[in-house]
Amino acid sequence: MDDPYAVDRRGFLKAGAAAAAATTAACGGPASRWRVLTEHEARTLAAACDQIVPPDADPGAAEAGAVVFIDRQLATRQQHALATWRAGIRSLEANARRRHGRGFAELPFDAQTALLQDVEKGAVEAADWSGVDPIAFFRMLREHTMMGFYGDPRHGGNRDRVAWKMLGVPDPPIRGRLHETPPPPALAPRPVRKG
Repeated sequence: MDDPYAVDRRGFLKAGAAAAAATTAACGGPASRWRVLTEHEARTLAAACDQIVPPDADPGAAEAGAVVFIDRQLATRQQHALATWRAGIRSLEANARRRHGRGFAELPFDAQTALLQDVEKGAVEAADWSGVDPIAFFRMLREHTMMGFYGDPRHGGNRDRVAWKMLGVPDPPIRGRLHETPPPPALAPRPVRKG
């Protein structure tokens, strides 16, 4: 009687090829540095975040990792809000193209500012904002940008503790857990002067 579990070389190679194809399809193709955002969404979001905390002598929100923070939140705790974020970013892009013929990230800084001010007030073309309230989107954008800029770096934002350095504050203590690395001397707690 033949062994029902025996596999010849050709059958083994076919099964291996099918498994490799299934693994590739399940992984979603080429690797992206973003967990849920597309490159285009991330670029638009970076420009919008830099309107909330613009770069000057210190890094702005995008350089500080606010987009990384938002992306991580949308992949985990804020998964329920992903559709709203996508609709808001798409609407912001549509508004920029209607008014200026270019995407939001390609606009000059002042044009981006003016457009976001209108979004904040709800003074936008309603056709571009179907499915999402522009005022609510702006609030969400502002809130998450600030959390990404000022929050703990372990959540993806405040890269290299730039916000804390800018403010001149030491790393806040974390109860029940140590920081991975000690703070640099510039951020170490200052000694109390007696006097």
